[in-house]
Amino acid sequence: MQHRAAQFLKILCLFISIAPAWVACRSDVHKTSSNTETTEDIKSTESIARPSKTPLPRLPSNLVLASDPISVNRQKYPPPSKYNEVPFFADLVSAGKLPPISERLPVEPFVVGPGVLNSEQWLDWEVGNYGGTIRTTNLNGSMHELALAMGMTILRAPDQSTKDPLPAIVSSYEISADFTQYTLTIREGIKWSDGVPVTTEDVRMTFELYGDERIYPSFPIKARTLGRADGTPGKLTIIDELTFRITFDAPYGQFLAELSSWIPDYTLLFRPAHFIKQFHADYTDMAKIRPILDELEMRTWEDLVILKDMRHWELYREHGVGVPSLTPWIAEEVTSSVVRAVRNPYYWKVDIAGNQLPYIDQVEAEVSNQLQSITLKTAAGEYDVVTSFAQIREMPLYRENAKRSNIKTVLHGSINNPPILFLNHDYDYENEGSVWQQLVSDPRFGSAMASAIDKEDVNNTLYFGRYTLDGFTKETFDPKASNKLLDEIGMIKRDADGFRTAPNGDRFELTITTAEISPDFLGLGELLKGYFENVGIRTTLDVIGNSLFGQRMNGNELMATIHWSDEPIWAPGISEDYWPGFKGHWAPMSEMYFNTNGESGRKPPPYLQEFFDLHVARKVVPPQSEAGEALYAALVRWFSQHYVTIWPVGRMTVPTVYNADLGNVIKDGYPFDRALDYGMEQLFFKTPQ
Repeated sequence: MQHRAAQFLKILCLFISIAPAWVACRSDVHKTSSNTETTEDIKSTESIARPSKTPLPRLPSNLVLASDPISVNRQKYPPPSKYNEVPFFADLVSAGKLPPISERLPVEPFVVGPGVLNSEQWLDWEVGNYGGTIRTTNLNGSMHELALAMGMTILRAPDQSTKDPLPAIVSSYEISADFTQYTLTIREGIKWSDGVPVTTEDVRMTFELYGDERIYPSFPIKARTLGRADGTPGKLTIIDELTFRITFDAPYGQFLAELSSWIPDYTLLFRPAHFIKQFHADYTDMAKIRPILDELEMRTWEDLVILKDMRHWELYREHGVGVPSLTPWIAEEVTSSVVRAVRNPYYWKVDIAGNQLPYIDQVEAEVSNQLQSITLKTAAGEYDVVTSFAQIREMPLYRENAKRSNIKTVLHGSINNPPILFLNHDYDYENEGSVWQQLVSDPRFGSAMASAIDKEDVNNTLYFGRYTLDGFTKETFDPKASNKLLDEIGMIKRDADGFRTAPNGDRFELTITTAEISPDFLGLGELLKGYFENVGIRTTLDVIGNSLFGQRMNGNELMATIHWSDEPIWAPGISEDYWPGFKGHWAPMSEMYFNTNGESGRKPPPYLQEFFDLHVARKVVPPQSEAGEALYAALVRWFSQHYVTIWPVGRMTVPTVYNADLGNVIKDGYPFDRALDYGMEQLFFKTPQ
């Protein structure tokens, strides 16, 4: 253990001391340059990916990342000895209109049982019953719940984890010791929802689309080396009908998390080639495509391909009907008032008893345009699952109606944190002698601001006392300590209104800007204004519209902002919205410098450069490996020490309301979000439908 720890510290020091050794890796951008090869005919190399247009920094050649390659070809449970026909399809099978269950499943289906989709600590899993319709809802056509319920990852770890994932859509995967090569074998016999086998042609087609500027303006970041906009696109090698390899030109351990994450999902690598080719002029005669264009009032076949080339979150929109997928349910009807999805006859998962999943036959999502209507219908038991639109403040209403409406609630964690305060460390950086730059770069100023905040008051006033207080900001409410720190940094004098002046004696004012996104943004802003003025910091709260907020953030015009973050899923690498220009914009010009390799933006001062070094280091290794977890701990320490964000409270607790007759429901206190919709295929009605 001591040896491994010492080795990791050496690696970490190497990362943090990286001096960019730029190497040219650009070549002529032309649609016939190679980024794909096959073992059958490597000399025939049709380009389906654009090379990087900017140099890519290479990591030290002596960096030791892992002792051995990673090879995984197991499941938690062996395939059952026989499979049971789904009653919903029995008539179709009897009539010869649908193959029997044994022909619809892969040779070895993905087996679901205790501890597979959720850890056994949080779910007492049981074999379920077939049948029924899950009724849910969405607000203003947002298909968030359905997109997540229907989304399927290429690899799968329990809960919101990317640690040691099992093969899911693939049957095995291998990763080289330096995290540059990922070799995956597709699960034999797995089929699209229309019954067509999934093969490496689907992967090849996906990369072809990525490399075609007519379809994709830029190659997706997640499939580029180090997940960077300037990273070289991964090179696809087709080995045979089921096996393929993706090679990166530098270590990219984060890619393991991308293969396991519901954000990119399976559509990162798999698109139904047989379906898309129908609309692609390189594969289908325009005489067949033109009538479709005319019917849809579209001009070009490229526009048609863009419409039909859907990511998983688009499958439950109008044009998603009829698009082959790998999801538990497939869209059958999409209107302005309802979305209906029916079970996928070729779904590739079974339970330990040999029952093809999902248990539920259909999902029906009502489209609502009023949150209050959703709240009342939820309390009345008119929905079977409500996640994002269940509200903590309505808990008394849900509990009051629990028995009458046959509903229950489960309280669990959230993807989001409550709103936090972002201090823009790039604001006014071009002004030599900037007072703001002097203050914000001094950790004592951030600590003083944090110590001025009454976290318990925020929690009780805005969140009914139900949130935690343990965010990245460790300071407790201590106005005396806050005042002392402000004195130490030179903000001793007061103006005629009693507010502190800047260290140089000038008038000082902190402006916090927020958008009309959520009611607690404004509520938090008002509380922060009071806390800061209590220690002598003149504070203005500026509430503006969403569009203007985005424009001013992108223009580096905002001193401080209020926004959410996805911190609960930072550690597993599912989200990186800690990025300095993503939500709260805490260093957007330094980010620009990083993204453009110094061509524009601000060269980060040393303490901000530490962040970028840590970020790059995290990309190199899997986020929940031993090295990845140590790097994340270092990142958390960096945030705690430099106050680019200040956390008034810690983590959220949110409710999910569900039909009391549902089985395989997560336990109360589950620390993660997506408690029911991520893994909805295992839900069932205890009373046979």
